[in-house]
Amino acid sequence: MGKQSIEFKKESLGKPIAIGRSADLYALEDHKILKLFFPDAKESEIDLEVENTVEAYNQKASKMRCYGKAKVDNRFGIIFDRVEGISLTKLPDKNPLELFNIAGTLARLHYGIHQIKSDKYKDIKDVLNGCLSSEPLSFLSSGEKAKVKSYIAGLPNGNSILHLDFHPENVIVQGKEEIIIDWMTAAKGNTAADVAFTFLLFTDAELWPGTPKLKIIFYTLIRKFILRGYLKAYKHLSGITDAEIAAWRLPALILRLGLWNIESERERLRSQISRLVELGGKV
Repeated sequence: MGKQSIEFKKESLGKPIAIGRSADLYALEDHKILKLFFPDAKESEIDLEVENTVEAYNQKASKMRCYGKAKVDNRFGIIFDRVEGISLTKLPDKNPLELFNIAGTLARLHYGIHQIKSDKYKDIKDVLNGCLSSEPLSFLSSGEKAKVKSYIAGLPNGNSILHLDFHPENVIVQGKEEIIIDWMTAAKGNTAADVAFTFLLFTDAELWPGTPKLKIIFYTLIRKFILRGYLKAYKHLSGITDAEIAAWRLPALILRLGLWNIESERERLRSQISRLVELGGKV
């Protein structure tokens, strides 16, 4: 049973101010915003995002407050503070020199999240085992899944907050504040898991559908540049090693396929997962 929702009439919302991959965004009064999910969204996942975002705010991992769940006809949504800034990705549009600061800012903020402990989030290992049981991972045999579960069980534990979708678009700069958004997939666990997932987002995640080919080439180069700087800065702050990050490569691929299951990424992720399973999880 889902949590109680605040009801809105569709006609009172006006037009969306933005349209995302899974939801429309509507401006509300009192400097709030409604993230209205498409009808196929699961209510349980929306409830989880509410819980995750409330906990991130309570633990001071994010400065964005969540006000609970909403309903518009047959669609569920979440009410948040309206953040009036721009993402880290867009800062260089105002000042090209900002491009050289993105990696360091990203590393500093990510390291900051990882210093915060919480037992209210799902454990990353439980999330991964759930992914293994999901339809997108059904191409693995029962023997392969057992092998993966054993590999995951042997990875180091932890109770640091993990964002698990941490990239420059999910950091909004509002004046002098940096606000981390989109806590839907947050979990707790070993920090290397979160770094490995950010690494995957920079190397394997698709760019926005319909991006022109020239822009894809340009953005791919920029992503490589930022990733290199982010890893260098994060390793300097934390003392984490390349081997510790690489150990979570297979889990990161499983998480991406299991939770997002994006059509254009599917075959490439399956291929990498199968190869790493064969190698026993080692990159």
